Amino acid sequence: MYKLPKIKSGTGKIIKVSSKVKVGKPGSARQVSYCARSGKIKGSWKTNKNSKNYSQRRRWKCPKVYGEK
Repeated sequence: MYKLPKIKSGTGKIIKVSSKVKVGKPGSARQVSYCARSGKIKGSWKTNKNSKNYSQRRRWKCPKVYGEK
């Protein structure tokens, strides 16, 4: 059975994420394209520090986008 990895959210809460993908190095093509794609996702993740997208963007060291806390 596949177990989902767990990470800490912005508020310190442990959440499960659906990926064991290795994080791209800052400045690499993978990291830049991931940050560009995830920044365009609609929803309330910009203000919700417990959202999975917010936590993964912090894990990937993405720069903050307009409206993100």
